[in-house]
Amino acid sequence: MSAEALVGLGITIAGLGFLGCLLGWAQHMRSVPESAMLWLCAGGACVILGGIIAAAGRAKKGRE
Repeated sequence: MSAEALVGLGITIAGLGFLGCLLGWAQHMRSVPESAMLWLCAGGACVILGGIIAAAGRAKKGRE
């Protein structure tokens, strides 16, 4: 995969994770704590994973 593709993939995964965090927050506001924790944890994990992938793509571009 090219460096640009990795950065784009990382940003996309992080964006979906952010939406998951927002959904978890909305579920928390609706007083549905089980679903809120699930979405917050899954969204946070996706944000972190997306950031790592995007950083790896940026580092790969610098080495070429």
